[in-house]
Amino acid sequence: MFTFWALIAYLAVLTILFRMRGGIGMFWSTAAALAVTLLYLAKGFDPPLPGSIVKLFGGMAVIAVLLYITSSESGRSAFFAPIRAVMVERHRQPLLGVLLLVIPGLVAWQSYVAALPSDVAPPLIRSVHPAPPGTIAVSTQGANEPVTVDIIKDDNPFRALQTTNPPEFASRVARGKVVYYQNCFYCHGDHLAADGHYANAMRPPPADFQDASVLPLFTETFFFWRIAKGGPGLPAAATPWDSVMPVWESFLSPDDMWSVILFLYDHTGFKPRGHEPAGGH
Repeated sequence: MFTFWALIAYLAVLTILFRMRGGIGMFWSTAAALAVTLLYLAKGFDPPLPGSIVKLFGGMAVIAVLLYITSSESGRSAFFAPIRAVMVERHRQPLLGVLLLVIPGLVAWQSYVAALPSDVAPPLIRSVHPAPPGTIAVSTQGANEPVTVDIIKDDNPFRALQTTNPPEFASRVARGKVVYYQNCFYCHGDHLAADGHYANAMRPPPADFQDASVLPLFTETFFFWRIAKGGPGLPAAATPWDSVMPVWESFLSPDDMWSVILFLYDHTGFKPRGHEPAGGH
């Protein structure tokens, strides 16, 4: 979630840079705006955004700025004027010489550092599907107390409707479809196969719900936990993890999260795993 004062500071700096554009020039105001944007993406959220998201939206910001600059001849000329001046004006040749040494030197140094052996201990083996906690407390908008869900014993409260009230069950599945396409398909895809618009930028990739090793092997309460708590709610066994899964309890009601789980199983045709009795028998 973005922090309010970080957002205010970011917008204030952008406003100042926009007003100073005529004084400091298009190139420097644009470069400063991009630097501030990258800083805001990296430091302006709590919990911090995953690195893949920072790179994704940072790249989108760069593309947006380039499109804006090249949309007019005046903007293009104003932006590239300082670069052209350094390259062609004789009195700027010392600066050009310094840049011709510094830029390749920085690239070479970065390559050298990246090739050095590391003394950092290798990370622990990450569990793709970590064991859930026994119970979780889920925030509910408008309620004074969070809802407690027992991951081991509880069931999807709407699952029984499949036999007791099929029309109401169908209504819940339909609601889950709406929730999915409003919030989830950007990463998990139109066909629930981890082929959404942003899937290729995700590290690790989003879950593929068409994979028979995902939905059928877990209870619905397991997925309720993963949806409600997102990447930040993963246990230590799942690290190192750069999951971009949001903490959906901050945006969705428990009913909507249960409904979207119904939709996942209904759309793929898989059946959820049942709860095992104590002792595993």
